[in-house]
Parts: sequence; C-alpha cells; structure tokens
Amino acid sequence: MTAVAPRTSTRLSLDALYPRAALDLPVNPALLAPRLAVPPKERRNLGGYRDYYGPNILVEIPVPGAGERLAVIDKAWPHSLYDVMLLVARDDVLRTSVADTPPAVLTALMEACSLFADYVSTPSVMGEFGLVGSQTSIAWNHDRTVDRDNGQWWDKRLHLHFNCWQKPAYSNRSVRLGDVADTTTRRSLVDPVAYLAHRVILDALTGHSLPDGCVLLAPDPLRDGRDHLPVGLKIRLPGGWPFVTTPECRRLLRTLHKTAAAIYRDLLLSFTGQAQPSTDWRRPPLLSLPDVNRRLACLRWLTPGSREELLRLRGVLRDLTGRELELLRRRPDVANRCMTLGGLSYNLAFHSPHPASPERPLSASPDLYLVMQFKLISYIGSSPAVHGAVASVIDRAGGPVMTDADRALRRAFQSEYIRLLRQASGGTTRVPGPRAFPTEEM
Repeated sequence: MTAVAPRTSTRLSLDALYPRAALDLPVNPALLAPRLAVPPKERRNLGGYRDYYGPNILVEIPVPGAGERLAVIDKAWPHSLYDVMLLVARDDVLRTSVADTPPAVLTALMEACSLFADYVSTPSVMGEFGLVGSQTSIAWNHDRTVDRDNGQWWDKRLHLHFNCWQKPAYSNRSVRLGDVADTTTRRSLVDPVAYLAHRVILDALTGHSLPDGCVLLAPDPLRDGRDHLPVGLKIRLPGGWPFVTTPECRRLLRTLHKTAAAIYRDLLLSFTGQAQPSTDWRRPPLLSLPDVNRRLACLRWLTPGSREELLRLRGVLRDLTGRELELLRRRPDVANRCMTLGGLSYNLAFHSPHPASPERPLSASPDLYLVMQFKLISYIGSSPAVHGAVASVIDRAGGPVMTDADRALRRAFQSEYIRLLRQASGGTTRVPGPRAFPTEEM
C-alpha cells in the first residue's frame, strides 16, 4: 500500500493530514553531522554483531547476574561529535524491544542512560569538550522489518543512541515545516500522521495507570508554549534523569510497548482484515471504507474523533500493484514514504529540552521528557529536536570531515564514559579482537 497517490490524481495525499498549525513549526532540514573522511560502504547486517561492527566495538560489558552483555559502539556514521551507541550484544536471541529484554539487562541500559546524563553534566567534562550550551537526547527504535527506513538491510536488535549536540558552530538553519518543498524531507521531519497517532495512543492509554508524577502533555500541535519539544506523545518525567533508573520507569517503557503493539494489531485488522503483517516487500490489500468503518466501530477504546480521522486516513491510502512493489524494491530511497502497515514501529527518546550549563546541569534538572513517536502506517518522521528545531534531518554526507583533533577528542570523550560505565558495572569488560572495518546503520 502507499500513502501517496499519483500527482495526476485528485485523491488527497498524506500532506492533507497535517494540522494547519504544524506547518509553522521550526525544523532543520540539514543538521550537519561530523563524518569520517572515508566512511565505509553499506552492506547487509543480518549476521553476527561482531562480524558487522568489528573494531568499532569499543568494549563489551557483562550485565551482572544476566549472562548477557552490552556492547559500546563507536559509530561509523555519527549523529554528533560526542555520541556513542549501546547494543544488546547477543546473537542467539535477538532482543528487539523492552518487551523481550530481561529485567537485569533493561536495568543496566537505563542506568547507562542516567550515567551518560551525569557525565555530560560534569563541569570538567563540559569545559574539556565544549559542552556548555549542548543538548542531550537518548533514543532508540523498535522496528523489526528490513524493508523500510530507506531500505534498511540490517537487523533491528535493541540499541540506544546516546547523543550530545554541542551548541552549533555550523549549520543551525531552522525553517518553517511548510517551507520545506521536498516531500521526502518534509515527511522525514514530521510525519503527517504523527498527530493522529498521538491521539490514538492517548485513547489507548485511557485507564492505564502511569507512575506517580508522570504527566501526559496535550496533543500536538497545541503545546501550551512548548514549541521546543519534539512531535509525538510526550510524558514529563518526575524528578528528571534519576527517574530513568527506577522500576517505575521500566514499567512505563513496557506499558508503552505493550500498548503500541495492541494498537497496531487492532488497526492492522481494521484496515486489512489480517492479524499479521505481510512478508517483506508485500502488503495485504486494503479493506473497503465501509468495512474499515465497521471494524473501527468495534474498537471501544477509540474516541469518536480518532475514529473519524482514521477513516479519513483510509481515504488517503491505496493499494500498491505488484509492479509498483518491485519498483520500490529497486528504489529503497523512496520506499519509506510509500510502504505502509509493514509492522509495529516506533521511536522512544529521553529528551532534555534546555541547553546544559554549569549552573543547570542535566543531572540536576527536573525538566526531562519521554517522547514516543508511533509510526501508525509507515517509517517516517523520527528526527531529533535540537537547538530550537522540533525536528532535524541529520546530514551525515555533507557535514564536516573530522580532523585528527576532532577524532582525538571523540576518543577521549568515549573512553572516559566507558571508564565510568565499567566502574559502575563492577569493572568486568571484554575487549574484542581486531576485525575488518565495519559499516554502521543509518
């Protein structure tokens, strides 16, 4: 199925689903990221993680009492000069979400998140690496398919991106979302269905008990002046970063995953009559509008307004022919804005909106949000809110090449964080042996 009709058609496109206020949101269509002078070529990543990441695995840290490890990765395609990736390092069991991650492993991941916030908040670290005015975000995706996100061909084991964006010394060009002419870029910045997805999640969460102190924000784009926050479901967390390490936070993460999975199952059945997504590069035919209407009416948890908007969405979608599917398979660069209902997909992020300063370190700030961007029909619109933009497309092809000094600073930044992580885990690590230079997922 596709969410975009041919230009010669009078059928509405997905763009008609944007609320008018969304078009005025500030976005950055090209947030330049530092890059290697000779980055590796992309290749398939459906085998072992060590064969793929090779020497970019900086260290492997056993999780006490779990028999599992976390791998710290130096990304070959960085999001920022000061970033690092944590991977649940196991090949025999593919951990793809918080739902299939053992309690001890999820606890270790969340403690690593809080430790990163503490680390980048340390005044000496701020001074050494120029992090005054920086913003921090820790995010991860759940998406088990291999035919979306511009034709991804790597596995989707659970991995967290730890990003600290310095106060921009280059390229911080925010523009109105409505002024972004390129369809792919615009929808990569803000998914037209994000607002409907937000309301649907709020419907499904009705009756769920969130941890004490967690506050659900009003649906976008009516943000009560919070225009600096990302698009999507937003939960203000009590007490800031320390909350991340609590059992209540882990329960919240599992609740959101379980809720998203139930929503996706119900909507897939309502739109297609099928309980499971199709195999790769196949899509089930859409049911007729009356059939979809009848099925949605049976979902008692949906509010009337959300049901009406979902019917409007059905009116925008159309089936893909076999020839179109084959063409999209040859053009993965555009497939992510055409393929729909390909499996449960969402992004989660711990987002600190305010720039860091020695007077207001992240670790002491109560202003922390958990943001969920639920991909209702397709994998588009997951991008960071950085330095005044509610969403940014990270340009890792046109950014500045890292100098020797840049790379030395990056290594020093990562090494000190690893030292703290090792210390927090009891000092046990495994350093992988030399391997061929790997690639890294986009």
